[in-house]
Amino acid sequence: MITLILVAASCGRQDGITGDWYALHDKSIVTISFGQDGMLGFYNEAFSSMTFSAHYALDEEANPMMLDITESTNGMGGAGILRQNADGSLDMNCVFGMPGMIERPQEIGPENASMTNLYFHLVRDRKALESELGPEVKVPAEAALAFERNRRLGAGINLNAVVDGNLHPGYERDAPLADDEIRSIADVGFQSIRLDVCWVKHCAQDRPYTIDPAFFEKVDHIVDVALAAGLAVSIDQHYYPYINMSYPDDQISMDENYERLVMLWEQIAQHYKDYSDETLFFDILNEPNVEMGAEKWNWLFNRVIKKIRETNPGRTLLIATPNMGQSWTLNYLELPQDDWNLIVQFHYYLPHTFTHQGLAYAMAGDSAGTVWNGTEEEKEPIRSDLDFCSRWSKRNGRPLNMGEYGVVNTADESSRVRYIGFILEEARKRDFSSHLWGYREPFMIRDEKTGAWITPILDAMKLK
Repeated sequence: MITLILVAASCGRQDGITGDWYALHDKSIVTISFGQDGMLGFYNEAFSSMTFSAHYALDEEANPMMLDITESTNGMGGAGILRQNADGSLDMNCVFGMPGMIERPQEIGPENASMTNLYFHLVRDRKALESELGPEVKVPAEAALAFERNRRLGAGINLNAVVDGNLHPGYERDAPLADDEIRSIADVGFQSIRLDVCWVKHCAQDRPYTIDPAFFEKVDHIVDVALAAGLAVSIDQHYYPYINMSYPDDQISMDENYERLVMLWEQIAQHYKDYSDETLFFDILNEPNVEMGAEKWNWLFNRVIKKIRETNPGRTLLIATPNMGQSWTLNYLELPQDDWNLIVQFHYYLPHTFTHQGLAYAMAGDSAGTVWNGTEEEKEPIRSDLDFCSRWSKRNGRPLNMGEYGVVNTADESSRVRYIGFILEEARKRDFSSHLWGYREPFMIRDEKTGAWITPILDAMKLK
C-alpha cells in the first residue's frame, strides 16, 4: 500500500483545490500543483517516474468529487474520487495507468490503496509534513569507517547464476564457475563481487536449519579465490523465495521464515568470523518484498544485525531498503543508532521499460526494442533520483551501495553501453559503491560460451 499525505500551501487564490500542495510519498517530499488553467504538475523528488505534468478536470458538483488526469508527459492517465472532511481536509483515491485501461476507484480510504490506486490525505498544515521527516542526524566520528569500507567495494559486479538458485523460468541453474573466470573479474578492473547466494535451498527444513557443509565448501572456494585475486566480497542472502519473492511456503509459516533468516545468518557469521573485516562484507537480504513492508523489515534486519554482532563485531553489513530495494524508500529505514558500521543498499533500474525490455516476468514484455540515446532529457530524471539518494546519505550519515543496475543483454548494445557508463559515472560522482547486474544471463556483460567480455561496456565503465 502506498499512502501519501498532502499539505496545501497558501499560494494566492485557492479555488477548490487550485494551487500548490505538498506531500509525503514513501516519506519523501512530493509537490502537486493544480493550476487554474487546467494543468496539473506532479513532482516527486525521490522517484522520477512519478514526476509529470498533465491536464486535469475536477467535477466538484459530484458526490464524491471526480478527478480526471489526461495527456500526461509520462504517458499515464488517472481517475480519482475526492471527499471533503468536516475539518477541511480532503481524502482522495486515484488510479494511475495507461489511458483506456483505468477504472475509477469506487471507495475512498487507505484500505483501498494498491500499487496503482494511491490514497491521498490532503491537509493544510505544511508543518505536519516537515515533522514527519524528523531532524537531521548527528553523525559520530565512527561513521567514517563504513564510508571507507564502501570505497573498498568500489565498482563491482554481481556474481549471479552460480550459487543463487535463480527461480526465473529459463534461468534455474547454478552453473559451474572456473577459478580463472573469477580472476578475470579482477583482471578487467572490477574491485569487488556481490556473491548472490540462495542459502535457504541448502539448509535443513527443521530448526536450527543447519546449512549443508558441502554447500559451505562451494561458497568458501569462490570467496577464497576472489579474495586471493584482490577482490572484496559481499556475501548476499539473495533468492529467499518466501520473504523476498513472495512465493508461497507450504512447509513453515512466515514468522518461522523470519526466524530461519536469523538462524542462517547466525551460522554464516560464525563460519566467516575469522575472515578480514576489510575485504569481506555481509549483505543481509536482497530486495525485501512489498508484503513484508517497511515496519516488519526494520524489525527483522535489526534482529539479524544483533545476531551477527555476537561473532562479527567489526564486520561491515549491507542493509537493503524496503519494498523491493527501491531508491525512493530510503526514508523508511530505521537503522540502529548504536551501530555505524553499516552500508545502505538500493537498486536502480529506471527507466524500467528500457532496462528490462522484453522480460515478461518483469512486466516489460511489450517494450522490446526500446533504446536509450543518452539525451539530457533521459539523463535528468536519473540525476534527480540519485541526487535524492545523495541528500539522504549526507543527512543520515550512511554510505550508499547501488547493489544492482544494468540492462538486459537483448537490448541494443549501443544503448547498453551509454546507459551503464552513465549510471556508473553518476554513482562515482556521489561516492556510491556499486555492483553491476550481472555476470551471467539475462543481463550478462561476458559471453559465457567464448569467455569474451563485451569490451565497449567495459570501456564505458572506465574500470582501469
